[in-house]
Amino acid sequence: MEYRDDGLRVMQEEQPVEKLQNQYSIESDLGSIDVTPEEIPVTPELIGSSPGKISRLIEEAPAQQGAKVLEQLPLDLAAAVGEYLDPKTAARIFKEIDAGTAASIILAMHRPEAAMVLSEMDPDDRVDILGLVDREAHDELLSELDAAMADETRNLEQYPPDTAGGIMTTNVTAVYEYLTVDDAINLLRRLSEELEQIFYVYVIDRLGRLVGVLSMRDLILARPERQLRHIMIKNVRSVPATMDQEEVARIMRESGYLALPVVDNRNRLIGLITVDDVVDVIQEEATEDVQKLFGAGPEERLNSPWHYSYRKRVGWLLVNLLTAFAGASIVAAFEGTIAEIAMVAALMPIVSAVGGNASVQAMAVTVRGLIEGRPDRRLIRQVLARELIAGIANGFTVGIVILVVTVGYAMGNLPFVKAVEFGIIVGVSMIINVTFGCMIGTGMPIIIHRLGFDPAQSATIFTTASTDVLGFFLLLGLVTLVLL
Repeated sequence: MEYRDDGLRVMQEEQPVEKLQNQYSIESDLGSIDVTPEEIPVTPELIGSSPGKISRLIEEAPAQQGAKVLEQLPLDLAAAVGEYLDPKTAARIFKEIDAGTAASIILAMHRPEAAMVLSEMDPDDRVDILGLVDREAHDELLSELDAAMADETRNLEQYPPDTAGGIMTTNVTAVYEYLTVDDAINLLRRLSEELEQIFYVYVIDRLGRLVGVLSMRDLILARPERQLRHIMIKNVRSVPATMDQEEVARIMRESGYLALPVVDNRNRLIGLITVDDVVDVIQEEATEDVQKLFGAGPEERLNSPWHYSYRKRVGWLLVNLLTAFAGASIVAAFEGTIAEIAMVAALMPIVSAVGGNASVQAMAVTVRGLIEGRPDRRLIRQVLARELIAGIANGFTVGIVILVVTVGYAMGNLPFVKAVEFGIIVGVSMIINVTFGCMIGTGMPIIIHRLGFDPAQSATIFTTASTDVLGFFLLLGLVTLVLL
């Protein structure tokens, strides 16, 4: 953060506005290429050309297109292109690239050129990339930055990446409360020549503590000699640097703010979280929740090394193996029943699989609700009641279908009466298991959440194991009780 003698505290990068024409031509050493905003074709001819030619091509295109080109190039070529690019252009392009891929390209570049690109990035984007490189390269890159920027980066790195401090930018504009309206307007007018966008202008006291936010309407209409402390909006909404990024996203989604100021434990203004940061958080959290539902590592990506995927998955696979033994023990206990009526073995996976699918459906809705807010006991009771009714209705529908199919299937091997009884047993087992699946799919995430754990973390493993055990036990137990 930079303090200026004129009473304005600001440190913000220029936010370029990309052109968004439907189609335009790029003149380069490769010839005239007609491109759309969606794609620049990465052809063998493009890959075979020089880094300088490629850099001149993507410099004329929107950052999203340049990012797609760099992501498809071989790593050494992408690094060479990054070195040829103007650092500001490269920074805009790298912002659109997955942080892991961007870090790989930065590592492959020469340190001085890589540092020049990093210096042009927003502080939060720079920290994201540096957090993915090894310690030696991290220190080398920081040593290439100027002292103030390196200190700023180290300060941001103190915050965990999934907190408000980890996703904030220090590019925040603030004016001191003792300034007059006339001085503030002149400062902001000069600032508008440097910046293309200001979300909000915050007001701080002499110690840097957040005390208010300015309404542009009030600022323009106020008397020129009035001090800002008399026209500012007090009790401005802010978030602590330690707040979880998911909670920040929820607050911004509910409030409709374009940005939220971030404060430290002394209420000093230290950064800003903008709506584009929150969009990234929502997408990231949604991806992580889907992966955690099935026991994969939340940070695992397509380009993650195999040993990382192994470490993140093997634990839950072993848990899944243990739960599978529970289902196997039920089957082993009814070996005689399976030997006596062999066709029951063909229907066991159907009863358990449909019940498991019902639990996953209910669990997906419940996990989403838990992520979006904190349901009270009354709402939880309503949800459980709804899932009970939905489970019974779905169970009866599926159960009647499988009853009819089973009777037709069993009539070739059993007398008519026993075939009907067998069909009824399968149908009843299906109804109970689907109903139970809906209830356990709703209840398991809630229990995990109440215990203080992530409600998305591998609840699928436990719910499907429960429906497997119950499905096997119901079907085999009823067959043994009624038909043998």
